[in-house]
Amino acid sequence: MKIKNSIALLTLLLFFVNFLTGCGKAENYGAAISNRKITKVEDILRNPDAYKGKTVTIKGKIANECSTGCWFDIKDGDVVIYNNIEPAGFAIPQKSGHTALVEGKVVVEDGKPKISGTGVEVR
Repeated sequence: MKIKNSIALLTLLLFFVNFLTGCGKAENYGAAISNRKITKVEDILRNPDAYKGKTVTIKGKIANECSTGCWFDIKDGDVVIYNNIEPAGFAIPQKSGHTALVEGKVVVEDGKPKISGTGVEVR
């Protein structure tokens, strides 16, 4: 009985150590995020011409993602913006529901703002 209790305790301890060391660890894709000042997606959508061609960093949940990870939507509160990372030459694994920081240029096509991402940090 002592051996079973010791094995159970050791297993539980290993689980918690593994859990704690993995929490909060960021996964980085593409270029490193150089600007940590967050621009609200709502501000970009409200006035796209003010941000057109500018490099911004946005933060939100990955709401929808291409099966190959080359584009995804970022949801910041109630608003969503499309982010394309394919032109930068990288993709991310499936991370729907995770929080992400995205740095990239604001592109306006047909009056709709989008992000051409150069770097992504996922938590």
